[in-house]
Amino acid sequence: MSYDRRRPAGRGRNSYRGRRRRRKRFDLRKVGILALSLGALVAIGAGVYLHLPNVKVKKAIAAGNKYSKNEEYDAAIDSYTKAIEIDSKSVIAYSNMAGAYLSIDDPESAKKILYNGWQNTENEELLDNYHAVILNEAVDKMNRKETDIDVVDSMVTVLEEDNGNTDAIELIDAAYSRCFEEAYGDDINALFRPDHVKDKSEGVSECSFEKYSSVVDRMINVYNTAPSEELKKIIREYMIPMEDSFTLNVEDVPEYKGLLEKAMAVTGSDENIDSFMACLDDSQKVQGIFADIFTQLDVGNVDELRKFVVSDEYIALRDIFLNKEETPQENTVYVPISREAIILNRKDDKWSYRFLSFEENPSTAGVITLWANYFEDDGVQRSSISYEPASIEDNMYPHTKYSVTYLYSYITSGNSTRVAKMNYRLDTTIERRDGTVDETIVGDWGGANEWVMDIDTIESRIRA
Repeated sequence: MSYDRRRPAGRGRNSYRGRRRRRKRFDLRKVGILALSLGALVAIGAGVYLHLPNVKVKKAIAAGNKYSKNEEYDAAIDSYTKAIEIDSKSVIAYSNMAGAYLSIDDPESAKKILYNGWQNTENEELLDNYHAVILNEAVDKMNRKETDIDVVDSMVTVLEEDNGNTDAIELIDAAYSRCFEEAYGDDINALFRPDHVKDKSEGVSECSFEKYSSVVDRMINVYNTAPSEELKKIIREYMIPMEDSFTLNVEDVPEYKGLLEKAMAVTGSDENIDSFMACLDDSQKVQGIFADIFTQLDVGNVDELRKFVVSDEYIALRDIFLNKEETPQENTVYVPISREAIILNRKDDKWSYRFLSFEENPSTAGVITLWANYFEDDGVQRSSISYEPASIEDNMYPHTKYSVTYLYSYITSGNSTRVAKMNYRLDTTIERRDGTVDETIVGDWGGANEWVMDIDTIESRIRA
């Protein structure tokens, strides 16, 4: 018995070919699936790429640049805005957007976007561009002869943020004379008293001491942080306006003194500064002498002038003018004292001052006039003073004036006996717009032998 191990020829071959065909079909299907998968991944990848923030920002900036090239600046600004909304730290978007604003002559928006960009990115180039826009604006206004305190203020802002900015320092220096000549040269009251200026020039901002003081104070602060000879020179210039005459509110005197003291700690002093400070000091002393009597007069207590006109303080001040002694206050015969403002005047690099008179300031709360006229009665110097109360609704007329004199004169006492004695005389005048005047004189005012004489009696005696 034998064992044949061969397989049938036909069956074996058919079976092998069948298996190979099935394996080939399976591989092709896998390839197809893989290809489809790869295609889908590529498509998805492309979609994800196109939606990446960085890509969207670049597309928005590119679109903005194209709009800018075609001078479609509003559309460009919209595109740059989209870029910043996606990426708030895109320096290019901020810079290009500012350029678009400048192209449509909108420097305010350009400055705003550059400053916001610097705050969000801390990119120094954006800050430099922001400063460049400010300084270019200042130069433009200076060229148009519109240099005012706001222009100087803007340049000081640049210096505060970049204390080494030489362009800012040079421009602030150049603006000094222009500022006072161009903006305030035609009206001294326009400098620190804008509320009292009726006709303001178009295109020139109002000034005030508060604004002026702030500018100088900030310059001093910059100097204390980064000292330089150039800035010291500028501070010395700006300490006192270039004007030879200007008006300062009495209420601003203490702050001005403090500002000058702070500035002198940096610049030192000279004759010009010393004489100016002497004016401010003296004006405060004089205000102190008259403070109480003004309080009494404000409520109608004119009788208080009797005691005040013979007080030691009043006579001491009167004698300074009477004897032509050296004083910061303008030395005249009739010296007005008021509470609103002083006028500072410079001559030969030396300052003097005076208080505003009633005529110069009809809105005054009242003016006292010190009399320094030399007049003796039997060797006794008269002491005189006058008072003009506040006007009604800032109208000059009717204008009332009380004049009080302490003098040695004859009075009538019992049985028409004439007696020489020291006594007070009150002269009241009321002047009307048409020029007519009502006048009344009271002799021995407040004394036992008081008498009254009206203007008709006075004129009749003069005629006689």
